[in-house]
Amino acid sequence: MNDKPLFVIKRNLQKSAQTGVTFQDQLEDENLKDICQKITGRSDYNCQYVENDYSDVFLANTYNKGRLATLRYGGYVHFITFSELAVEGRNSSIQSVPTAFNIFYMCPYEKKKLYYYFICKHGNPATDYHLFIYRLMQTVGFTFLNFPISSATTSFVTIEDMMRARDENRGTNRSNNSTYISKNEDGKYEAYCKTYGASKYESSLICYAMSMIIGHAEKIKLYEILEGNLNELPDSSLQVLRKMDTVDIIKTDLTFEKRIFEESRDNQLRSPRYQYNLLNKLGEKHCALCGCTIPDIIQGAHIWPVASIKAAKSISIDDKVRYATDGDNGLWLCENHHKLFDRNIIAIMSDGSVKYNHSLSASYIPYLHTFTENTQLPSMYLNDKFKHYVELRNRVLDAASFVRFKLHS
Repeated sequence: MNDKPLFVIKRNLQKSAQTGVTFQDQLEDENLKDICQKITGRSDYNCQYVENDYSDVFLANTYNKGRLATLRYGGYVHFITFSELAVEGRNSSIQSVPTAFNIFYMCPYEKKKLYYYFICKHGNPATDYHLFIYRLMQTVGFTFLNFPISSATTSFVTIEDMMRARDENRGTNRSNNSTYISKNEDGKYEAYCKTYGASKYESSLICYAMSMIIGHAEKIKLYEILEGNLNELPDSSLQVLRKMDTVDIIKTDLTFEKRIFEESRDNQLRSPRYQYNLLNKLGEKHCALCGCTIPDIIQGAHIWPVASIKAAKSISIDDKVRYATDGDNGLWLCENHHKLFDRNIIAIMSDGSVKYNHSLSASYIPYLHTFTENTQLPSMYLNDKFKHYVELRNRVLDAASFVRFKLHS
């Protein structure tokens, strides 16, 4: 390491050959001076821009992946990744972050630190979505050298905190729906991740943050939601997750879902795709009838039962799997309401009203009223597909046997 702080930076970005714009064009002397001052306490520095074929223990012989600069001083190497100049969408300035983290994390040099620096001049780098991402970044170890708004964010302390923040963020923007965090009936944490396009960057970062929080106390299940010929998470991300050794990675595709469907028993389908689709439509686990939000006891309840789908004739196995994993063919219910629903003690009608079987002993009805707070499903459930599944289910029921709940006073 030099006596004077030394920046060593790959000159070319991924598309520099096509655009003619290099990383050197985007970084200004005042940026590097500010970074150097903040990290080392000195404003004087040397800077060496290197070509693609340059490599050392910190930089590979390729273009500048991760929009990285390295600052070497005092026996330490400081990895700094940068925003883009213009924030043009929810993933702008974010896509390079997991790549930079991968390079930093896999670097064998022990005296290393990781930073983020904003150089954006256009757009809004402080949307609700960006602030959620910044919290993930802090959780995995990024230090922000400057920040786009006056109030700073804080890292996540628990996975439950991440789950709440993710669901709140989803609520502000329906497009924020590529990755979901949940907890299964065994109390184990799960991540359901799309692995293509910009989604793979968010998925990687969320899994890193979950791993950092949970440590080696237990394993997280990561379900990769694969579609068609689309690939799993990038190799560099998978290498990091394997090194962290806190994640069981499960690839789900149509073949995987078919096997789960065919092996399911007692009308219970443990399908990652079904869980993903329910999370996508309904958000974080919550019982539709009582509002319970304890994820360990919330289950995906099929409207048109899996057993009935299996028994249906003249339907291909591919279509049966599609119906069984359709997010419109279900709702979140607590264990109590799920069992009552499966045994037709309560029923849902095509208008979304919830009724109970009048054959139920009169002594049970007050209790049923007590913990069934919601007796009319909101409109978000009631699209045409949902209503169709209700009609398929209720064909075998005698509608006259069910009566409405009394309104709560």
